[in-house]
Amino acid sequence: MFLFVSGYCQKIPIVGYFGIPEQNISVDNYRVMKDAGFSISLMNFSNLNNALNALDAAQKVGIKLILFFPQLHSEPQISIPKIKNHPALYGYFIGDEPFPSDFNNFVKYLDIIKTYDDTHKFYINLNPMYASKERFDGIGYEDYISQAINKLPFSFVSFDHYPLVDNKIRKEFYENLEIINRQSKKYHKSFWAFACSTIHFDYLKPELAGIKLQQFGNLLYGAQGLQYFTYWTMTSDPNWIKDNYSYSIVDDKGQPTPTYNIVKTVNEQVQRLAWVFSGARSDAVYHTGKNIPQGTQKLISIPEQFSLFSTKGKNALISCMSNNGKKFVIVQNKSLDEDMVLEYQLKKNIKKVNNTSGKLIELHNATKYKDLILPGDILIFAYNN
Repeated sequence: MFLFVSGYCQKIPIVGYFGIPEQNISVDNYRVMKDAGFSISLMNFSNLNNALNALDAAQKVGIKLILFFPQLHSEPQISIPKIKNHPALYGYFIGDEPFPSDFNNFVKYLDIIKTYDDTHKFYINLNPMYASKERFDGIGYEDYISQAINKLPFSFVSFDHYPLVDNKIRKEFYENLEIINRQSKKYHKSFWAFACSTIHFDYLKPELAGIKLQQFGNLLYGAQGLQYFTYWTMTSDPNWIKDNYSYSIVDDKGQPTPTYNIVKTVNEQVQRLAWVFSGARSDAVYHTGKNIPQGTQKLISIPEQFSLFSTKGKNALISCMSNNGKKFVIVQNKSLDEDMVLEYQLKKNIKKVNNTSGKLIELHNATKYKDLILPGDILIFAYNN
């Protein structure tokens, strides 16, 4: 029998990258963040006192911080003992998008922090596949990821890949997820992934289908933490204004933008389904449709639990996952603007997961079903291992 506990105990960590700036630290601002479904704010601070103020405010609403401030480098023996026992400290920000030539310096810095605190998380965010070749110091992308995981003692693999450019999916997106998933498994690490949640460069205004496509795509490849770039709208630097940073989750005064409710909706859905994804392993991922992404596998035969399983040629992602003695077949509609119908019939005892409640729905083997999947959304089937 299936066991489902309403309210789910497990949760997916959700990070607001470039969270609440030090000049805007307040309990109210962290509460707004919490209400959108965030559990972690990632932010740099100019000094220890501001970091402590942020930790105190965040603690009052149940937010944790990944942080950096200069004294972590200059006076670790003084600064780390003052924060390491704070209940709101999640971990230390070590660096973003390093070159391979940076790895040794990162290791030295990590070793210093570990001298004073070896219990919290260490956060390093890696480059995406589409970064310029110069960022990889002459090695291939998969070798870059492999070396990073092998050399850097971070707590989990984090990488950013913003796949929606001019409202089209980058050709490298799914290959990037394949590589991260493969290398994370090789080294027995979990990985966390991003969605782009702000206008900048050629990234357009965030929409519901696009956020779902990114975050559920991450989860179907096995991500164990989700991140958003950015939470706060970045306007404190003239270059950010020039690059048109806007429509992030909150504006530069902390007021929710239209993106706020979109992200809140997705985060709430993710947590309703956390019993599926938290701790899950992505066993195999396939793609359907006319254009199979580079570096991925085409679905050749239908899952064995079904006698009929058809996306009618539409672009879809099919993930076979396992978690806590259960198996899942999950279908994602990869279109940003068109609904998809999955036609299916069962030949084994399978249940469907309700996206609204996260609860299980009985299905009948004799029935042919046609289920609508909205753009970017998913349909989950569950059965006993």
